[in-house]
Amino acid sequence: MCINPDLLFDYGAVRKKYHRQDVIFQEGNMPFYYFQIEEGLVKMVNAGIEHDFIQGIFTEGESFGEPPLLCEKPYPAAAVAITDVSVIALPRKHFINLLQQHFEVHLGFSACLAERITYKAQLLRDLNFDQPEVRILATIDLLKRKLSREKYCQDEHFVVPFTRQDLADLTGLRVETVIRKIGQLEQKGQLRINNRKIHRPYLEKQPC
Repeated sequence: MCINPDLLFDYGAVRKKYHRQDVIFQEGNMPFYYFQIEEGLVKMVNAGIEHDFIQGIFTEGESFGEPPLLCEKPYPAAAVAITDVSVIALPRKHFINLLQQHFEVHLGFSACLAERITYKAQLLRDLNFDQPEVRILATIDLLKRKLSREKYCQDEHFVVPFTRQDLADLTGLRVETVIRKIGQLEQKGQLRINNRKIHRPYLEKQPC
């Protein structure tokens, strides 16, 4: 969901900045703000014993952590800055007022949540594949559709802006498995490695 920043500031929002790896909120915290990203990338993540599991990744113009905000339940995952991040934070009571007074925003917000549920269902479906290669490619392709082509395209390829460890956390695989399988996928021509960055071709031909 991308609400006009001017409208958010009119309702009392403030700008908050975080450095890479900063925790924006912890799993189990109660929500007090509507968060919308101005710049950077944020992940929602559950900490595990062997590795973390990334619930979702959010980029410029997107909001995160809204369902617990609406139902006033603790966050089921932590929010962590993947890059340096600038977010707009609007207190809950002011956000509720905004939704009550702007039906078009309320409708767009509901559509955003429906899209989020659909994306999560696709991700869970793809993670059920037994073959690690299929899980890795399916996850990269979901990110490719989600993230801006203008920003992440190079030579008609999607440049994955995450580490092997991030992909392991997204897919539920061991990082050693991800590294090995990415090498095999490169040999098959399904991925390309350039300066340690993973590249995945776009199916449709459009200029970057």
